[in-house]
Amino acid sequence: MSKWTLVCDGEWKVHIAKFSLLVGSIFGYLLMGAMADWLGRIPVLLVSVLSVLVFGLAVAFSVDMAMFSTLRFFEGFCLAAIRLSLYVLSESDSLSSSGFFNFRLQ
Repeated sequence: MSKWTLVCDGEWKVHIAKFSLLVGSIFGYLLMGAMADWLGRIPVLLVSVLSVLVFGLAVAFSVDMAMFSTLRFFEGFCLAAIRLSLYVLSESDSLSSSGFFNFRLQ
């Protein structure tokens, strides 16, 4: 906490980090829904899961607040794509009847 001066006068930086994840999610929902319609849900889901892995590890090793907030933005972007793809795939009857997904998320 004291390394990035997140106490007292720097407390606003904590809110910026939270806000960047939220803004990344909003942009992720807007852009990745159309991208998943165009490229397919499963490729977008796989790329998003791998991206969250990479961005999550990079967040752990971020060196300053700007890098942390930027990486959290992209992490939120990819998390939104995962949530959106999984929701649509779980509601789709065409995939469960084709045998690719034999279960329904409930």
